[in-house]
Amino acid sequence: MQRLVLMLVMAFVFLDVHAQQHTVKGTVTDEGNQPLPGATVRVKASTVSAITDASGNFQINTGEQASPVLIVSYIGYVEQEVTVNGASVTVRLKTDAHSLNDVVVVGYGVQRKRDVTGATSTVRSEEIVKRPLVRVEQALQGTTSGVQVASNNGQPGAGLSVRIRGVNSITGSNEPLYVIDGYIGGSVESLNPNDIESMEILKDASATAIYGSRGSNGVVLVTTKSGKEGKTRVDFSTWFSKASVPKQLDLMNAYDFARTVNTQFQLSGNPAAFTDAQLQELQSKGGTNWQKELQQSPWIQNYQLSVSGGNTGVRYMFSFNHLDQPGLILNQYYKRTTLRSNVDVKLNDKMDLKVNVTALFPQNRNTQYPGDLIDPFAQATQWDPTSPVRNADGKYILSAQYGSIQINPVAQASNQQVDNSATNLTGTGVFTWRILPGLSFTSNNTYEIQWSLNQQLFGKETSLGMSGRDFASQGNTRYRSYQNSNFLTYRGDFGDHSLTLTALYEQQNRRNINSNAQGVNLISYVNGYYNIGLGSTQLVSSGYWADALQSYMGRVNYAYKNKYLLTAAVRVDGSSHLLDKYSTFPSLALGWNIAKEGFMQDNRIFSDLKLRASFGVTGNQAVNPYATIPQISTGAPYYFDGSKPTVTTPLGSPVSTSLKWERTEQYDAGLDAAFLKGRLTFTVDAYHKKIKDLLYYFQAPFYNSGATYARNIGSVENKGLEFALGGTPISTKKLTWSSNLIASINRNKVVDLGGLDNIVVNNIGSPQSNVSILKIGQPLGEFYGYKFLGTWKAKEAAEAALFGMKPGDAKYVDVDGDKKYTAADLQTIGNGTPKFTFGFINDIKYDNFTLSFMLQGATGYQIYSQTLAYVWGGLGDARNATTQDALDIWTPTHETDNPTFSKSSTNFINSSRYVYNASYMKLKNLSISYHIPESLLSKVKLRNLEVYVSGQNLFTVTSYPGYDPEITNATNAITQGLEMGVIPNPRTYTFGLRAGF
Repeated sequence: MQRLVLMLVMAFVFLDVHAQQHTVKGTVTDEGNQPLPGATVRVKASTVSAITDASGNFQINTGEQASPVLIVSYIGYVEQEVTVNGASVTVRLKTDAHSLNDVVVVGYGVQRKRDVTGATSTVRSEEIVKRPLVRVEQALQGTTSGVQVASNNGQPGAGLSVRIRGVNSITGSNEPLYVIDGYIGGSVESLNPNDIESMEILKDASATAIYGSRGSNGVVLVTTKSGKEGKTRVDFSTWFSKASVPKQLDLMNAYDFARTVNTQFQLSGNPAAFTDAQLQELQSKGGTNWQKELQQSPWIQNYQLSVSGGNTGVRYMFSFNHLDQPGLILNQYYKRTTLRSNVDVKLNDKMDLKVNVTALFPQNRNTQYPGDLIDPFAQATQWDPTSPVRNADGKYILSAQYGSIQINPVAQASNQQVDNSATNLTGTGVFTWRILPGLSFTSNNTYEIQWSLNQQLFGKETSLGMSGRDFASQGNTRYRSYQNSNFLTYRGDFGDHSLTLTALYEQQNRRNINSNAQGVNLISYVNGYYNIGLGSTQLVSSGYWADALQSYMGRVNYAYKNKYLLTAAVRVDGSSHLLDKYSTFPSLALGWNIAKEGFMQDNRIFSDLKLRASFGVTGNQAVNPYATIPQISTGAPYYFDGSKPTVTTPLGSPVSTSLKWERTEQYDAGLDAAFLKGRLTFTVDAYHKKIKDLLYYFQAPFYNSGATYARNIGSVENKGLEFALGGTPISTKKLTWSSNLIASINRNKVVDLGGLDNIVVNNIGSPQSNVSILKIGQPLGEFYGYKFLGTWKAKEAAEAALFGMKPGDAKYVDVDGDKKYTAADLQTIGNGTPKFTFGFINDIKYDNFTLSFMLQGATGYQIYSQTLAYVWGGLGDARNATTQDALDIWTPTHETDNPTFSKSSTNFINSSRYVYNASYMKLKNLSISYHIPESLLSKVKLRNLEVYVSGQNLFTVTSYPGYDPEITNATNAITQGLEMGVIPNPRTYTFGLRAGF
């Protein structure tokens, strides 16, 4: 009986419980009724949740609630609460423009900005199209905190220097890693700025560690545009820019130059070079302005056309872009044509395919002047203004009696040809398979192939021709790269817990084959570089390299109540470059969404507030292929019989078998805040980076080849602060003002050099020897030389005599007090690493007009200018002064700090006399645009039409007396701030239009 009663009670309990359970089925769609797979559906005030399947369907148990409230959310859409009255429901989510802006690409996936625990920044297409950009890197300048972007020279098509949180390698590249639609290490040149949807800049190690041995310098993730559902859209834009050199050096005219030469000769005990009659003729007729003769003010043209559209099954975006950019000096240009096809295909409810194909066709001539004493731009400041460009018969005057001993700069620029052309094809296929609700598989495959041709001609009327080394050559290079990335992603919500897991296997291999043929002292140059067989000597060379990388990566993203966040990742890279093949790169980041806490719900100040902290390890692949394998090199030909060259094979450089990647350990702490319901945002980050196992190239003893080889020697650190403040102070029906201010402070220091110190570096260009130094406790980019004190004055004659000098001679600090200027008196005299950078962007819209401007600058660093040194003459190739300042040299009655012309004076080229404060602020862009009203456009069947005028580099606030404080011809972090004959960035005036059909 008792058993029967117990069974009846249990049955009633079971039936009662069963009766209280309710199940709701439904579908989640977007505004176009397209299903949203992966949307989160949860029961309000409970821990029950579900994920929609590939068709946007879900089923959820609501327990006892007969009319439950469901909270439905999806990245990029407004979160919605729905009360269910029945067994099924359809939820249509609306696009949230503000939320879309908060969706960021983080590498192998996307996240809501509120869930990101790393230090990242975003530059979107709206910001990119504001300026007439030639290179993608320009879009990063002045727009992103912690990122220093410098236009190192004004040559057409030139890339920019991008530094994320300082420099990390003393000899390797400090450029960030670019990931284009998932393709790691893609060519930035292949990117048409108009094709970019967004760029995400990953700055701290927790964000970059997923790229392992290539993430040390930061990562820039580039996402290109895709087509949108709807009718076909045609967009056309074009702009034309008038470019010019914004500033000229203040050089003497022919008359003043001749008078100064006479003074120099007379003070040196020689007769005057120019007679009174010659001086009068120069004064009346003038001479040659070599800066003006060499430079030009070209028109730059850019054309862009795109066609996009699609339906639920296929979306497409095709684009064409052509850029024609002549240089600021004669016989120099850069041209680029880019084609892109982006197609997205929905194969079925569970499978998607994206195919992106890009074709790049660049051409350039003479765009790679390194900045050196013999470059035409440098020579234009040193050449004799009393000499004409050509003789009476129209031929170039190749050399002059005064000024520089080098060749006529106009002749050099006009007669040399260094031509490069290439064909670059890149195809990326991304296959996505949603295996189960919350579980997806992605395979990203990219194949890139490039053919490039380098053709050079240095005939008789060039600097090499004058010394008997004229030649013509042709070089061919074929490069190919293949990358295969496969990763599984699981995303699930379990009540208050959200979890995303990513597992990756990736491989990449590259190969490069090149050959070069050269003919020296050609019998005739009529055929240019097309018949190098006419050379009296032919030289042939070829090369090959290949490498491979294999990687594994795992990542966990966890959130509790969207308040407490954790991201942990580890990547293992195996490389063919090293003997110890595999390296591991871990990272960990934590976040706290304080704004989600209960005690913050009634606050009226913060609409968002999040704390972040992270640690991670990344690497820098600064080791070349085969760097750990001893080699036999191919030396210069030897003429055993006096006429026939024989190839020699001397010993190659020694190797270090224990080479490893440079490794960066980075700590970061950050705060993200939003005020006034998101109208004002503020971000601050503090970071500390220590770079270990620095690679440095040592010179081997001459008995062991005398060549350089790489070794790991020490460490460098960077620490700093980043600030970003942005918002919309004014927002009315007709007037909107948006503003963004970014600022970065960075301190760099050499910590360890493996037992070495005070490594003096032989620098760039022919004259810049021993100007830089690696010194423990000092930043990279340190200048090394004599400290200039001006001139010895008349009252110091007795003291000057102790140095073997007299009043008017150059005076320097005598460090050791021995009354001599020797190597013992060398000291650090400046640094080329900026300490503070900033950018300030404003957009003011009134009715259909928009005014935009951007200020950008850097402070706390110096430039060591060889250009400004050589205009004083008396330095090797430069025999006579050309600067106007030479009219103000020391005299007994006018004692200045400009040394007189004297045999007893010493003009050290590596001295602080030529080190200048390089701090600057530039008006990088100013534009005014007008949007034609839609009421007028509808009559001509236009979707939109905008016309604008703008200016770039309109003014610069600086005390630097040279061409441009932003330029340098540094080749690595050690040589930052060195400048010699660098073409400055142009000032441009632009007008353009954008039209949509």
